[in-house]
Amino acid sequence: MVRDINLSDDLSNIYVDADIYPEAAKLLGEDTKFWLVKPSASLSGISGLDALVSGNYIAIHPASESSSSSTKFNALASVPTELAINDGLTVTLRAKDLGGISVGSKIVYKKIPIGEVYNFKLDEDAETVVIQASIQEEFRHIITNKSRFWNVSGIGASVGFQGVDIRLESLAAILAGAIAVDSPDGGAPVEDGSDFTLYKDLKTAGRGIPVKITLPDNSNLKANGSPIVYRGLEIGRINNLALNDERDSIVASASIEPAFSDMLTQGTLFLLEEAKVSLSGVENLSNLITGNFLTLVPGNGPQTREFVAIQQEELDRVQAKSVSLRLLANNSFGLEPGVNVLYRGIPVGSVLSVELVDDQVAMDIAIDVEYKNLIRSQNRFFVTGSATAELTEAGLNVTVPPAKQLLTGSISFVSEGKATERAEFPLFQTKALAELAQHNQSGAMTLRLFANELPPVKEGSPLLYRNMQVGSVSNYELTDGGVYINVTIDNKYKYLVTNQTVFWNRSGVEVEASLSGVSVKAAPLKTLIDGGIAFDSLPGIENKTGKNWKLYEDFGSARKFGQSITLYTTTADQEVSKGMPIKYQGVKVGEVMLTLPDFDKQRVEVVARILPEYVKQLTNDGAYFWIVKPKIGLNGVKNLNALVSQYIAVEPGVGKATKAFELHDFAKVDNGVEFVLQSENRGSIKPGTPILYRDIEVGSVTMVELGPFADRVISTIEIDPDYAYLVRANSVFWNVSGVNVQFGLSGANIKAGTVDSLIRGGIIFSTPEGSQLQPKAEEGQTFYLNKEADASWTQWRTAIPAP
Repeated sequence: MVRDINLSDDLSNIYVDADIYPEAAKLLGEDTKFWLVKPSASLSGISGLDALVSGNYIAIHPASESSSSSTKFNALASVPTELAINDGLTVTLRAKDLGGISVGSKIVYKKIPIGEVYNFKLDEDAETVVIQASIQEEFRHIITNKSRFWNVSGIGASVGFQGVDIRLESLAAILAGAIAVDSPDGGAPVEDGSDFTLYKDLKTAGRGIPVKITLPDNSNLKANGSPIVYRGLEIGRINNLALNDERDSIVASASIEPAFSDMLTQGTLFLLEEAKVSLSGVENLSNLITGNFLTLVPGNGPQTREFVAIQQEELDRVQAKSVSLRLLANNSFGLEPGVNVLYRGIPVGSVLSVELVDDQVAMDIAIDVEYKNLIRSQNRFFVTGSATAELTEAGLNVTVPPAKQLLTGSISFVSEGKATERAEFPLFQTKALAELAQHNQSGAMTLRLFANELPPVKEGSPLLYRNMQVGSVSNYELTDGGVYINVTIDNKYKYLVTNQTVFWNRSGVEVEASLSGVSVKAAPLKTLIDGGIAFDSLPGIENKTGKNWKLYEDFGSARKFGQSITLYTTTADQEVSKGMPIKYQGVKVGEVMLTLPDFDKQRVEVVARILPEYVKQLTNDGAYFWIVKPKIGLNGVKNLNALVSQYIAVEPGVGKATKAFELHDFAKVDNGVEFVLQSENRGSIKPGTPILYRDIEVGSVTMVELGPFADRVISTIEIDPDYAYLVRANSVFWNVSGVNVQFGLSGANIKAGTVDSLIRGGIIFSTPEGSQLQPKAEEGQTFYLNKEADASWTQWRTAIPAP
């Protein structure tokens, strides 16, 4: 019994002092619960009815047996949850809003109450309403992991194919709110507290599979129920429309009946069925009232839940029911998407779109795939659908098309030429203009040339192939960085244009001066007056600038414009200048175009051109380049032509294509055998110094450098493979370059090699005599290079048999 009621000091609580009868003291413990019972009435029922008679009272729920005793408690605002739900299954429902649900709202299954809501609240982020409900124990088996809950409060209505659909639930559900549940077959039992989504209505719950469908613009689908149809049967509905994250397209949320889940694959398409009204007729008239809808077109592939809706024309292309072409014109001629494309008056396709592209009107058309054979290389498309009058020899010819074509317009075409994959054609305003274009289209091929500046040509200037006119200059126009020149070539000569064709200016007189004389070549008379352009097949020459043909200044410029390569000097005394020729056994195969100093690497970078016909042999990593210099010795003078002007020689090679090479000082020794000489000083040794055996040159020095510790000079030599057997493991090398003069008490002692060695320098080697000949030296073996020879060395006559 309550004895006293007081406010706390801070007025935030009410303290109730109560007496508990001795025989009821065992009800008290730390987990004893108290709450106030008072009568309440709502649409869902009446509670605390006994309080109407006896007045409000405090109810008590006893403590557990293990609870320790206590005399202070906090009263609850309402009956404890575990007492409200009694026995049964507890579930948690989550929804965007509470709707008409309240505490006590029923959970119904096939209109039979199987549970009720006992609590609701907002989740932690205040974005979702969390509704707690209990299901009676006898109905626990109904709820599975595939169960769907939806709100059935109030009245619902929708407009569909069959008209207006109005849904009325029971009066209690309309007034107090209710939640319906359904469980498809195949579900598994759930645990207490399992989470489910509470859908706003039956259509949203749908017992369907949720999918996302990206829609084309202006789809005119309804966000609250546009149907999805398969073979005339409604198998799903659109639940919601929203922009995607980038806000550049509309995405529909929809539900599909589970029975059709096997059709939700990556190959499945959704076709937008639209109402079309035009002068040529009406399609899908019912859609004007009910709205557009989607038709499922099944396909194959792995399962997915995201799709893209397409329109009929695109579906035809995807399913290869039509072939897409583009027509270009300078006017739309009033044509719109949907206009028929006719062949001999029979519709074989339609216009898909009309748009402005680069100051031209582009019309995309679709030709039914069964008429694909009509698409040929010389097709001519023209606008039809209007009355025409033509004056002929027979009189005035007036043509009036059918009334339908007069209203809508159409495009017709003539099919001529060979089968082609060509996808772009001009569109002529009339049939007469198309016929006039027949000669130009079938009789000539048009090419576009690019030049840095306009050569001395004009419209009508001849296009020559080996001095024979095969076409002419059509027109020219300025562009960024140069000039475009359009030329036409008669079709009977178009086979002359290949991927190796090169164009050059052929205007006026060509003069070429060389040591052999002056060559004067005059163009044909018409070319001398009007200017002209020539072409021929020159392999290896760069002939394109982007997608356009390149026009060279003259034949000489084109002829020289082969492969560009880069040579790097290897010594400081190598002198290379612009115009220096590159020769192979006396034949000019290229020319130096530019020299650039490389200060960082202390060398010169030489840019050269290899003539086109020699590119393949001379632009691989096996090619060898060296500077040819005159050589003077007792044996005569070598490379006499280098006295007038030096040149670069080259030996072809094999290997991978490359554009960078070293420029050497001496010719390459094929398959030469390398050895290493060590000496205290360099002396007069340098790359190119000959290696002598009994005064016969058998090799040369290829490289001179300091040793790794700077305590000696390392010289790399290369011996001709025919003489490599002469170098034995115990061979001795000495320097014979220059003159060695020694002064002493007995006078001056002068030692000199041959006169040739005085001029060129040289290194001699010999093999000591002995009872047994030493084996051949291994390639790469190191020898000491003596400053001079002992007297006995020159007397050695060791016999070394040739292998």
